[in-house]
Amino acid sequence: MRPVLPEWHEETPMKTMTAKDLHKEFPRSPLEEMDGYPWLARMIDKVRAQHAGTLGDYIPYPCGSDKRFLELLGLDTELTKAEIVGGASDVDILAWVKHHQRHGTDHKLKEYGQSLLEPTSDEHAEYLKEALAELHKHRPDLVLTNVKNFVQMICLEESHVYPE
Repeated sequence: MRPVLPEWHEETPMKTMTAKDLHKEFPRSPLEEMDGYPWLARMIDKVRAQHAGTLGDYIPYPCGSDKRFLELLGLDTELTKAEIVGGASDVDILAWVKHHQRHGTDHKLKEYGQSLLEPTSDEHAEYLKEALAELHKHRPDLVLTNVKNFVQMICLEESHVYPE
């Protein structure tokens, strides 16, 4: 007898995904969107790597940005982690997020994506300054004088495209 699948489940075989080794490669850009969802692809990469023991020097899940993203969608951090580490493909995780997110949050995703480009708030300015100083110690080759937020710093450090 075939199991009854939740209505959000797609009729595609689930592929088990392997984790990136973040000692050797970068997670996807915080600006890379999965069907209009910024941050999700990066979060998936980091959760998989953490679960596989290949997180490197990255902040463990859930970092502050993970929490803000999941709060926007009304998703629980532990349930989201369980879905990701359960071997679901990116497509399956995206379908799960869409199904479980708080009703009416779709329109907030564009605003959230734009907020990733805004200058860091006064509240976090000192933390950004410290993070840039630490990055400069390890990467003196980077020009950090015009970095205005954490996403821009991440994109610069990891060679991701950042809009001008």
